[in-house]
Amino acid sequence: MKLKRYFPVIIILLLILGIFLTIGLISSRRIMLDLIKEQARSFLSVVASTQENLIFAEARLEDEFIDKLIGACNSLEVDLNRNRMEDIRQSFGFGSILVFDRTTEKRILTSGSPIKVREGIFQQDEPISFEYFDFGNKNLMRFVYVLAQRIYQIEVPADEIQEFRTEFGINKIINQIAVNPMVRYLVLQDEKGIIFATPNVQMISRIDDDPILVRVMDERIETSRIEAFNTQNVLELVRPFVVEDELLGIFRIGISLENYYRHVRKTEGQLIVLFVILFGTGFVLFLLFMNYQSYANIKELFDKTLGAIEDGVLLVSDKKIISGANNMFCSLSSFDEKLLIGKEYNEVFPADPFDVNKVMNDGKKIADEKTAFGKEIQYATYPLYNERQQISGVISILHDISKIREFEKEREEAARLVFLGNLVANFAHEIKNPLNGLSIATQRLIREYPSPDKEYTSITRGLKREIDALNKIVNDFLVLARPKMRQRMPFSIGATLKDAVTSVEHQLREFDIKMEQQIESDASILGSASDFRRAILNILLNAMEAVATVEDRDRKISIGLTESKDGVEVIISDNGPGMDREEQDRVFSPYFTTKKSGTGLGLYIAQKIIRDHQGKIKITSQKNRGTTFTIAFQL
Repeated sequence: MKLKRYFPVIIILLLILGIFLTIGLISSRRIMLDLIKEQARSFLSVVASTQENLIFAEARLEDEFIDKLIGACNSLEVDLNRNRMEDIRQSFGFGSILVFDRTTEKRILTSGSPIKVREGIFQQDEPISFEYFDFGNKNLMRFVYVLAQRIYQIEVPADEIQEFRTEFGINKIINQIAVNPMVRYLVLQDEKGIIFATPNVQMISRIDDDPILVRVMDERIETSRIEAFNTQNVLELVRPFVVEDELLGIFRIGISLENYYRHVRKTEGQLIVLFVILFGTGFVLFLLFMNYQSYANIKELFDKTLGAIEDGVLLVSDKKIISGANNMFCSLSSFDEKLLIGKEYNEVFPADPFDVNKVMNDGKKIADEKTAFGKEIQYATYPLYNERQQISGVISILHDISKIREFEKEREEAARLVFLGNLVANFAHEIKNPLNGLSIATQRLIREYPSPDKEYTSITRGLKREIDALNKIVNDFLVLARPKMRQRMPFSIGATLKDAVTSVEHQLREFDIKMEQQIESDASILGSASDFRRAILNILLNAMEAVATVEDRDRKISIGLTESKDGVEVIISDNGPGMDREEQDRVFSPYFTTKKSGTGLGLYIAQKIIRDHQGKIKITSQKNRGTTFTIAFQL
């Protein structure tokens, strides 16, 4: 009787439990698919943002490269002769320069060994054209510049552009994606065909042959579907690639569904076990298990899909709770993942550095560049939408562009050095010969025509001293004009430092300056020992002139050399009057000096020599406390 009485209740409970278990299974599948779709959408946002930045960065680099070539041609147009053309070719590192008469179509001048004259050069209508080509194992550019009377062709190494593409190009990201087990393929294609794709893509449907792809192109919308790829089903997300309102193609990314099917099979087995064994408490345990399983799969997908990306990724929910952060974001921000996940965004980042609140309110993408976490960060913050086109959260993609900015700064400095070198080379050489003549004549007066007249002796010696000072200035100018060293030999840093200190011992005694040495390494670097010694001497002489003005304390200069696993450091310190912030910012600028008799080139030349040796130099100073120069080399 009791069994019959409770049998309907048991049946009803089983039916209710079965309904709830079925709902839970369907919900789990939907959650899993939505999660995969969100990760695919986030991944495409990272790739699209990176590709968009690379398009603009490479265009700027190429424009600067073309401007340099145009400047060289315009300089030749003003004064065209063989010697000047040879100087410009060697100064700028061009492979060859050809000059044609546009009327007679005959070659006027040639510098270097041209590989080939561009076909149709005399029929070119545009004033500027260029093409890239490979010769041997080198990547070169052939540049043609058409003027009223002449046509210039320059063949020049394109190493700088090739280095940029290798260091920062999309191929690097594609190679990272290719080894990601979650991503089966990634393709950017337009109506003509594939622009780039992961290596495993052998065949893929054309846009014109697929109505869904045509709809994405025409309406500029995002869509997703389950497709077969290499005998396996994948979740494909399709999104248009738009840059400045111009449609450049569509992105297609296929995410593996192995985890999804594995999750489904595992869940079904667990549900059956729970249904049989845990009748009374099964439903509650099932919900707890589903919640845990969903979290584990979210974390697994996030770690595998975005964990290997070199851009930082931050996910914030519509409740402004941080729901995800990949390894690169934690590295950039120095936050531990446990301190981020589940925390309110505004509490962790009260200044809202990535405009998350604004994007959440306006529903529009914001891209900007700023200094954050002590680095130059380029970021893009996107709104995320659910199926009802409601904002379900925000994703911020951070890219550390500190190296790019440093690369651009070094390139600008190199261009400035080329300009200064061309400017001062002619000036220095023009006055070098007459100056040597004056020096020889003065020495003869002193040696061959001595006189007891004190005034005569004072004038001739003063004249010799001033000529020597002018000769030093000319030599400084010639250092600026000299190209980077081509032959590098190993030399001891410590021995060179000791040699430099020995050279100034007389001046140290003259000004009553105490020199402290702590040279604790015998490390060697490649370069020119004489040039490096000149740089150290310039810094030491600058320090001595500063310390010589000190009256209220002992005059001290210290020089040290230390070695660590990161490299070696040369530290030169003094207890002179020091510098304010403005002076520190300008101390390495050419012609900047605070001394009445200085040329302002000593520290500038020292910086140039150290950079030629692949080193870095920085300065720290405090007013009335002293100044420290730190020179670092990586071994």
